[in-house]
Parts: sequence; C-alpha cells; structure tokens
Amino acid sequence: MADMDALEPWLADIAARLTPGRRRALAGKIGRVMRGENAKRVQANVEPDGTVMAARNPKKPRPNAKKKRGRKPTGGRMFKRIELAKNMQVQTSQDGARLLFKGRVAGTAKVHHFGLEDAVDHRIRNSIRVRYKARRLLGFGPGDRDTMTAEIMTWLNGE
Repeated sequence: MADMDALEPWLADIAARLTPGRRRALAGKIGRVMRGENAKRVQANVEPDGTVMAARNPKKPRPNAKKKRGRKPTGGRMFKRIELAKNMQVQTSQDGARLLFKGRVAGTAKVHHFGLEDAVDHRIRNSIRVRYKARRLLGFGPGDRDTMTAEIMTWLNGE
C-alpha cells in the first residue's frame, strides 16, 4: 500500500484526524492483514488477480515423495517457505505500509515475481541459467479492498 489516501477517499479524512502514532498503528494492522492474504495466495499457487500461477516445467521429472524416505509430499506447491511471516516483512510509517521479502528469500522472490533469469543452483559454479516465468507473488486481489476496509472499521470501532 503506497499511501493511506489511495485506499478509500473517506479514509483520508479519518486518517487526517489521527495522530501520527495511531496512523502508523493502523498501517501496521493493514500491512499484517495484507501479508496474510498474500501468504494464502502464494501457498495456493494463485496470483493476486486470481489466476493460477504458471506451472513448473512439466517435462522435468519430479521425485516421488512417497518413495523417498524422510520426504513429505508438498501437494504441488512451488514456494514452500516464502509465505512464512519471518520471510515476508511489513514496513510501516505514518503514511502507509510496505510488504516485502527479506533475507535470502528476497532474491528468489524477485526472480519469480518479475520473470528474470537466474542460476538453477547457486552452489555450483557456472550453473545452468534459466529464465523463469513471471509469477506475481505480491499484489492486491479482488477481495483485498473489502478485507482492508473491514479491518479498518474494526480497528476504528475498537479505538
């Protein structure tokens, strides 16, 4: 969320009446809600607009998780740990909230979000480089505006 004013026109008037600390708290609440919504979409392999993410390369054979000892089936999920709260960070200010990836996950997220070229295995020198399909990981979905508005109303009623 770039700016609180962009959410709803009536919210600008309410935000103007709040102290900077309360605006920051509200931005943090909205950021945490959006982190949860985006994490659910990433876990379900769905882009923010509701379309299914581009599939992995179907020609590449995948190990059968049932046959390997110690492996658990992942259910076809591509980003198994990227949606964790420790990897998705919410940065807040009195003007808004930003959702971003941190640590080593940030590089992987950037490559997949924008469809960039990257090495298949960074541990191997001169590893094969592949251009990945763009899979939007962060963004606003069709129901996000309603979810945020409901959270704002709940927060304001509790104030």
